[in-house]
Amino acid sequence: MNRITTACLAVACGALLVAAPATATAKKHEGEAPEAENHGKDHAGASDSKSGCEDRDFSRIFAAFHDRSLYTLAPDGDFEAGASGWELADGASVVDESSSILLGDALGAKSLELADGASAVSPAICVAKGFPSFRFAARGEGVVRVEVLYRAGRKAKKAGRVKGGDAWHLSRKVSLAQGRFRVKRGQTANVQLRFTASGGSVRVDDVYVDPRFRG
Repeated sequence: MNRITTACLAVACGALLVAAPATATAKKHEGEAPEAENHGKDHAGASDSKSGCEDRDFSRIFAAFHDRSLYTLAPDGDFEAGASGWELADGASVVDESSSILLGDALGAKSLELADGASAVSPAICVAKGFPSFRFAARGEGVVRVEVLYRAGRKAKKAGRVKGGDAWHLSRKVSLAQGRFRVKRGQTANVQLRFTASGGSVRVDDVYVDPRFRG
């Protein structure tokens, strides 16, 4: 074997020694990627990949009213299940009248009635960074005062007031004041909505939250 052949073999062996660890490292990372992805899913449970919250339906429910944001219904936000999970106090009840505003394929059959001074607190709503607001339908003699509750109800933030009126109408976008619950990107938090009537009875229906979800 001449010197040139020996030198070539030495260079080739050296290249293999350098390449082997790099290949092993690459294979290790390739094996770890699915594990890391699954870990994220297990940590979040049944999750929406965009928000980290559980799977929910999103739609442009208010598109006919010049609002093309995507919304998701708050837990029993149409009160068709009798305000399931809601905390009703001081004369709040579910009545056999739905909002006359068509949202979706058909009108419902029920709504929430708040006597003067009565209040209702929604079940916990999972929100992520980018959930800015919510809307609902209302009618009645009085005014609905809306608050957003944080930290399992220990903190509250006034969100706004919506007048009732003789006919059903949609509220403006009401802010969730998300700075209060300080959700960072990729994290989630639970909030609740509290509706209180003043100056007369008010009916509330079709409570939707805008997550600004982008599919």
